[in-house]
Amino acid sequence: MKGYEAATAVLGEDVSVTLHPFGLPAFIEPRRAVLQNDLAAALDWVTTRRKELDALQVIVGAIVLRGFPFPDTSAFNALVELFPSTAFDYAGGATPRASVAGKVFEATRAPPDMKIVLHQEMAYLPHFPKRLAFFCQVAPHTGGETIIADMRKFDHALNPNFRDRVRERGVLYTRNFRRPDVSTGDAALDAVHRPWTDAFSTTDPVVAQTACEDMGLEVEWCADGSMTTRYRGEGVRKHPVTGEEIWFNQLAQQHFWSPRNLGAERSAAFQRIYGGKPKPYEACYGDGEPVDPDDIDSVFPIYDSLTVAFPWRAGDVMLLDNFFVAHGRNPYQGDRNVQVALLN
Repeated sequence: MKGYEAATAVLGEDVSVTLHPFGLPAFIEPRRAVLQNDLAAALDWVTTRRKELDALQVIVGAIVLRGFPFPDTSAFNALVELFPSTAFDYAGGATPRASVAGKVFEATRAPPDMKIVLHQEMAYLPHFPKRLAFFCQVAPHTGGETIIADMRKFDHALNPNFRDRVRERGVLYTRNFRRPDVSTGDAALDAVHRPWTDAFSTTDPVVAQTACEDMGLEVEWCADGSMTTRYRGEGVRKHPVTGEEIWFNQLAQQHFWSPRNLGAERSAAFQRIYGGKPKPYEACYGDGEPVDPDDIDSVFPIYDSLTVAFPWRAGDVMLLDNFFVAHGRNPYQGDRNVQVALLN
């Protein structure tokens, strides 16, 4: 991995750095007791090593601060305050989540038995974070890993003809937000087919529409009281630091009815519920032409081959590059409290 040894060497003798066998993430653990027990000292270390940490994050894609004194949301929020944040939040985001404190949000409220497939955060919107920070306050008893994958390897493994078509034509995302008093009858489907009142934190349709238009989305109010938005985005983008072109979209993920996204049982339920009705997500080429299902299906085996799932430990903080690393979540049992912050 080009530049890895030099990037880790300059972090100094206060920490050890261990690279996961799959090439990401890099685990950074403190050697000195003061960095293990004193929050102020840990924050000061991160502040003085910000340049080196940023460089390592670009090289590896994801780093995990493990064994530092980050026991709760307050400590995590103090850490993310050291990094530049985005000028936006999760308004219009795909899954329901609430603000916890400061810049910190719930990672997701998706049901625990539902797998969240790998994706790059908010790639379906005109604005998106360059980086993400995840914090584990309570590790689940079983499963619940925040899975990750190297998108540079994904990009190289993808059918180049398909990649070129997406690069040249872009992606059209069509999303529907249901009326707040309507339920699908399935908790998992309700979690992803959000009411517009929840997605935009308002009960005023004018405010919701204005928020969408301010984001650069086209808006249409449907006869059933739901709201549909459309956005044409790039399918391949340049990394803001390296300038490298990278696959950056949610084309496969927003073919929502696929059994790979929902599971066979919920996919069948989806077909029954949404026959002839506006779907929560649809994606096609930017010119409106549908994508060959075989091309969509080709994406998931690559994701599977690249997936890294390391068990969370309470207090872990993972910083990841939203261009170079996709993330998702495995199903889990027991309590799980993982939080997230959007960074630039």
